[in-house]
Amino acid sequence: MKGTNFRISPVISLFLLLFCLIAPLLFLHGCNGFFQKKGGTKQTPLPVLNRIAVLPMDRASAQPSQERPTCLLSGPLSDVRTITPEASDELTRLLFQAFQGDQRFLIVSEGRCIGFLNAMLATDIKASELRLIQAFGEELKVDAVLYSKLFRFEDRIGEEYSVKRPASVAFTLQVIRVSDGATLWRNTFDETQQALMENLLKAGLYRKTGLRWLTAAQLAEYGLNQAADELKNLLP
Repeated sequence: MKGTNFRISPVISLFLLLFCLIAPLLFLHGCNGFFQKKGGTKQTPLPVLNRIAVLPMDRASAQPSQERPTCLLSGPLSDVRTITPEASDELTRLLFQAFQGDQRFLIVSEGRCIGFLNAMLATDIKASELRLIQAFGEELKVDAVLYSKLFRFEDRIGEEYSVKRPASVAFTLQVIRVSDGATLWRNTFDETQQALMENLLKAGLYRKTGLRWLTAAQLAEYGLNQAADELKNLLP
């Protein structure tokens, strides 16, 4: 009987090579994932918080007067990129989605936030950002407020498997206690997507989203979900 010669196609060879490179990394880093705290600091459990109000995503802007009203609880920053209302709207939707259905969190609509902000500033035009957040928490009768801010939202230029410029997103989230204004938890997401072979430490991202270039919304959703899971796990 004649022997049979097997030839492995280039596609299969590439797949096997990628698997050999990625598999050990996923085993070592599977629990840590892609989204890690800067500096690797260990998170401590949070105190008992019966209810946390989730405000719409704030946006950093150098020219807030030229944009439509938002729940803007902070002053303008001159060294950040302008964020469009559409970008902050999309992040707000994803933020609310991440906490929807959890009774420990109270979702606050943008309309309600703007209404309170206007009423508060009418009585105290010089109220600080922190005082506004505390006062809103008091009005809502919650223990803490989840305040977030979007600093960068740049979509990819290209398609899923070929880009000229990858998506880039940066935002922060923090839990502020209403009684004393203390920041109990903070999470920063600041990522520009890289090719897997350029940075194997990002394997956790591709394990969840697949080997493709993400849109800015998809990258932001990944970061928000990771942050939301962390916060929920830290609550008693």
